[in-house]
Amino acid sequence: MYFKWICLLLIFPAISSAKTTDKTAPLTALPDTCVALREGRNCYADITLSWQQPTIGNYCLRDATSKYIMQCWLKQQQGVFEYTFDSQQSISFELFDSNTAQIIATTEVKLQWVYQNRQKKRRWRLF
Repeated sequence: MYFKWICLLLIFPAISSAKTTDKTAPLTALPDTCVALREGRNCYADITLSWQQPTIGNYCLRDATSKYIMQCWLKQQQGVFEYTFDSQQSISFELFDSNTAQIIATTEVKLQWVYQNRQKKRRWRLF
């Protein structure tokens, strides 16, 4: 009899903690890396920015450096935005509450190169 209660008490906290540790990322970018052929060239990719919040509210997505607002959602709990990436450098994005202007989440699309520019050593030859 006591064994059943002890088992229930041991299992119940494990189940409740499993529910609290299941977190979804508030703002994600897929793919999160853009690959260009050579260093210094623009990288082109179609990026899907998606977000999810626990409460319904008014949220906006913007470029973190220029503060340009790309999309806003009214009375929503989640959203998706398709972004055409065309840049020579990494770009960060911010999700913020439009009522309070508080930044909720950030994500970054990083830039990588296949070939890095290296200066060739030029040697003079007589023959």
